[in-house]
Amino acid sequence: MSVIVGLTSDSSALSQQNTDTVEFRDRAQRLADDFAIPSADIDNLTITKFNSIIQTQNHIITAGGNTGLASACYSANTDLFATNYGDLVTGVAVTLGANTGIVGIGTSTPVAIATLKLDVLEAYRYPKIESGTLDTSTDNPFTGEGYVTLTSGNAGIGNSTRYTRGAGAGSTVFALIGDCNTTAGIDTLRTLYNSQISGMSSFVSAATVVKGEKTEYQFHVWSYGRKIATNNVGISSITSTVDILENPGLGGPY
Repeated sequence: MSVIVGLTSDSSALSQQNTDTVEFRDRAQRLADDFAIPSADIDNLTITKFNSIIQTQNHIITAGGNTGLASACYSANTDLFATNYGDLVTGVAVTLGANTGIVGIGTSTPVAIATLKLDVLEAYRYPKIESGTLDTSTDNPFTGEGYVTLTSGNAGIGNSTRYTRGAGAGSTVFALIGDCNTTAGIDTLRTLYNSQISGMSSFVSAATVVKGEKTEYQFHVWSYGRKIATNNVGISSITSTVDILENPGLGGPY
């Protein structure tokens, strides 16, 4: 058997393998697409709940960070943070009025401050395998993996969903005294927040379970796609080699 015949046979085998692999890839893609639907639906429910939480936190920040209350409203007593904000704040400290922007308070008046950080909702994704961005050009499907912010624009993305309290952007809030806190409504808002975060773990867990199935099939799709891609490289190489071996100017055909 000539060299050319042998190479042609190898090329045909690779082409047939690609034809068979496409069938397996497409089947895995259909299953991934099936799981993508509930993944997005559950994420959207989680996002709706999360957006309500963020809205409440922002209301607390607006109330607790208000610099326009009566000067007597602001205290240097850091114990008030536990009373007013519970576990919502970190970085408790005391500073001078000059550093606060509070209207009407003396520049050297001590004021207790803290930071309230927004909660965060994320998805852990493998960008190489995501539907619509499938990339089989390299050997590593995990390249670029990591957490991204989860929004309605990318609901269903990734292998899992994660909700983290107090991991986002922070804003300064003050220790407010008695009626000033009541007027600001922080107690009521904190009660609402605690009610809203209840059950978030159930939504997150449900999304993560379904996304795990989706991701498994997406990895199958990537694996089949990668095999097709490497086979195509082999076919292209064989074609180039056969062209050389068939060239009479190079002594061919061999």
